[in-house]
Amino acid sequence: MGFLDRIRSSFTPQAAGDSNALWLYVRCARCGAPLAVRVDLRNEPSVDYDNGGYVLHKEMMDSKCFTLMRAVVRFDDQHNVTERKIDKGEFITKEEYEKITNGK
Repeated sequence: MGFLDRIRSSFTPQAAGDSNALWLYVRCARCGAPLAVRVDLRNEPSVDYDNGGYVLHKEMMDSKCFTLMRAVVRFDDQHNVTERKIDKGEFITKEEYEKITNGK
């Protein structure tokens, strides 16, 4: 693997093998641009002292219309997603994301 391939791979969604990562697939409500955002489960979620478990506040921006989307994801003690909400966007599946991005 060459130098440029290593750099490119660091910005490309990886296969499901990293147990410390969660991928959020979202689509902008304004322009429809898809995003794949990696969440580091070891560092990004915070302890949710009010409700138990963990909570993640994630801000994401698409590269088409630059809309700032805000997501709140709640986890149980084993980092399983229990609730998720997003403002100015919608959650999509990995398959939907791949269909949109591979069709370009």
